[in-house]
Amino acid sequence: VGEILRFPLDAQGRGNAGTRAARVREVLDLVNLPVHLQHSYPNQLSGGQAQRVAIARALALDPRALVCDEPTSALDVSVQAHILNLLLDLRDRTGVAIVMISHDMAVVETLADRVSVMYLGRIVEEGPASRIFAQPRHPYTRGLFSSVMAPDADAGLPEPAFHGLAPNPVDVPSGCAFHPRCGLAGKICSEDRPELNHKEEHRAACHFA
Repeated sequence: VGEILRFPLDAQGRGNAGTRAARVREVLDLVNLPVHLQHSYPNQLSGGQAQRVAIARALALDPRALVCDEPTSALDVSVQAHILNLLLDLRDRTGVAIVMISHDMAVVETLADRVSVMYLGRIVEEGPASRIFAQPRHPYTRGLFSSVMAPDADAGLPEPAFHGLAPNPVDVPSGCAFHPRCGLAGKICSEDRPELNHKEEHRAACHFA
């Protein structure tokens, strides 16, 4: 673990052996791991500890932004909560900006200040998280929210939100890429690709938003 955390410092030529060892101890403390874990091997760690080591390694060079791609997807629910709380704490303590990539709506709602919803590689809706979760404007965003399982055993499975299958991403449909699966689509949707209006704080790339 110590070698893993020192690697970014070694690769960038930061400091000397003493300052790098000190930084390893600092980032372990930053992610609430005991210093003695630097002498452990990865297979001796729990899933939550391993994820904290990965976050510590990313923080070793004191970055301005941290990109987190599905950071809780392979973790138990209780461990997920600890990792999310850690990320929120790190944001407040270090000022690092966090770019979260996730399919988990609960994770996004917990962590995000702003949200960008993507479909086939393009942003289709963007704005403050509170606005998007309270009043989603794009049909794809509304479909994502309606497909979330309810924490009620009697609720059953949600109704399918989209028609058909996702298109081939290397052969994107004309106009709005979502139109073949959209219940609101009209003739214009297959001909004219809608764009985001960057003058709006909460914007959606949809002719019928």
